[in-house]
Amino acid sequence: MVLFSKFRPLLQTVFKPTQQIQTIVKRWSSERRMRMMISEFNERKFFDLFHYYFLIGLVPTFCVVFYANVFVGQATLSEIPEDYEPRHWEYYKHPLRRFMAQYVVQPFDERYEISLHAIYTQVMRDQLRGLERKVRRLEHARGDNKGWFYRPEVDNLSELELKKAAERSEGYSAMLAPRELPPPRSWPVAPKTD
Repeated sequence: MVLFSKFRPLLQTVFKPTQQIQTIVKRWSSERRMRMMISEFNERKFFDLFHYYFLIGLVPTFCVVFYANVFVGQATLSEIPEDYEPRHWEYYKHPLRRFMAQYVVQPFDERYEISLHAIYTQVMRDQLRGLERKVRRLEHARGDNKGWFYRPEVDNLSELELKKAAERSEGYSAMLAPRELPPPRSWPVAPKTD
């Protein structure tokens, strides 16, 4: 029985944990409580960045558009000399469009030339691939080459390969100086008898 009385406080916390925790909370705290609230950090950060980029981006853009519309104005048609050819950005009426056409956007004819070059390189690449396929087909059909197919050599190794082939054909290593052969031995001559 004495043993049970010693474990009674422990058993009370096991069987009735909520009552025990509530008493502990009441004992360690006062009536003032800290309310849990959702953090406002992300919201404040968003509005700070929005305000910053609004002042950095939209306000100067608005000032430039206002200046271009009020003080510069749109272009007017006028007579041009006979030998003068207008530039590609001079065809636009609004000053901001002129600025974008002159400094930002590629002109139409330049884009056209770039696309023609891309088409030309693709056609040339296709022609080379067709020629390679024809060479492989003829090599296989005729069997007139030493190897199965042509294997292009790497340029920086071609000199080394030529040097090794020359060494093999000459019969000595280019790293060692060619040695002179010793003079041929003479056969022993039988002694002369009188």
